Amino acid sequence: MLTAAVAALGPESSAYLRACLQQSGLVQSVAEWGVSADQYPAPGESVPDMVLLELGPSAELCFAFSAHLRRLRPSVCTMVCSAKEPRPEVLIEAMRNGVREFLGQPLDPQVLQGAIERLIQEHGNGSGQPEEKLVVVMGSKGGVGTTTVTVNLGAQLAQTGDRRVLLLDLGRPIGHASLMLDLQPRFSVVDAVENLQRLDAHFLAGLLTRHESGLEVLAGNSNAELWAKLSARALSRIVNVAQGSNDFVLMDLGSVYPWEWNVALKSARMVMVVTEANVPGLWTLEKQLLALTASGIDPHRFRVIVNRWHKADEETLKSVEKRIKCSIYARLPNDFRQVSQAVNTGAPLSRNHNDPLTTKYREIAAEIAGVAIESKPKNKPLFGLFSGRS
Repeated sequence: MLTAAVAALGPESSAYLRACLQQSGLVQSVAEWGVSADQYPAPGESVPDMVLLELGPSAELCFAFSAHLRRLRPSVCTMVCSAKEPRPEVLIEAMRNGVREFLGQPLDPQVLQGAIERLIQEHGNGSGQPEEKLVVVMGSKGGVGTTTVTVNLGAQLAQTGDRRVLLLDLGRPIGHASLMLDLQPRFSVVDAVENLQRLDAHFLAGLLTRHESGLEVLAGNSNAELWAKLSARALSRIVNVAQGSNDFVLMDLGSVYPWEWNVALKSARMVMVVTEANVPGLWTLEKQLLALTASGIDPHRFRVIVNRWHKADEETLKSVEKRIKCSIYARLPNDFRQVSQAVNTGAPLSRNHNDPLTTKYREIAAEIAGVAIESKPKNKPLFGLFSGRS
C-alpha cells in the first residue's frame, strides 16, 4: 500500500482526485496540497510515495511543483492528469521535472489503478493489494438467516476491541439489515453508486447510519429496479473506499447476486456461507461451494456456518464435511424465541454472558478481530467463605 497526495487547482478537483485514489484500494493515506509556491511542502516535511498533480493553465507552475517534490524526495512518483492532450514539448519538459505519467482527465479509475500497480511492481512498495478487511456473508439459499447472522456478528465485532465496523447491505431484492437494527437511514448503497465521482472516505461516512452498538450501516436498496446500476466495477470501488476507512467491512450478500460480483469475493479475507442442517440447505451448500471454487475463489477462505443448529444434526454434518472437504466453521444454536424477539424489536441479540447463541457470536467476532475473550469469573459459593483455613 502506498502513501499519496493530490495537488489540484481547487477544492472540487482535489476532492475528485482524492476519491479516485481511495477507490483504487492501493493507497493507505492521501494528503492534499496546492500547486502555488506558498503551499509547497517544506524541507523536512514528509513526501509520499506518489503525487497526483492536476495540470492547469500554467504548465510551468505545475512542473516547478514537481521539481520541488523531486528535490525533497528523489524517488517520488509524480503523475499529471490533464484535460488536454499534451504537446511533445510539454511532455519533454514534464519528464525533465520528474513527471512519471500523464493521465487523461476526467480520470479513468482503471487507468489510474494500472499506473499505481506498475509503480508498486517496479519499486516494491507493498503487495499492491488492499488490506483484507472484507468479510462476505452469503446464504446457501434464501431463508437460512443470512442477514440475522450478519447483523449480530457485526454488532459483536463493533464491540470487540473498539473496532470500526461497516455493514454493507447488498441483500436482494431489498436489504433488511437496517430494519433488523431499527434504523431509519437517509441514504443507501444507491447513493454511493450515483456519486462515485466524489466517493471518498469522508463522503462515504456521510451516507452511513450508526447503530448504538457502534456498527455503521450502508443501507440496502429499497427499489429492486435500481440494482442494474450496481456493476462489479462500482461495487469494487465502494468496497475499496470502505476498507480504507474501517477496521472491518461486513458484506451481506444474501443468496442471490450477479456472478460478476465474484471479483469482490476474491478480495475477501473470508467468505461465510450460511446454511441449515436440512436437505435443501446442505444440498445447495455443496453446489454453491463448487461454483465459488470454479469461479476462482480460494476454498481456504470459505467458512461454513450452520444456523439453527441442534445436537441431533451432528451425524448429518459429519457426512457433509467429508463430501465438501471443508470443516464446519461454526454452529449457531437454535433459539427461535430469542431470535424472533430480536428481529421483531429491531435489536441485535443481547442476552446474558452465558447465553449459548450470543456467546457463539462473540467467539466468532473475537476470532475475526484476533482478540481473546474475557471470561467472566464464576460466583464463589457461600460455603467458600468458611473453608480453606484450619
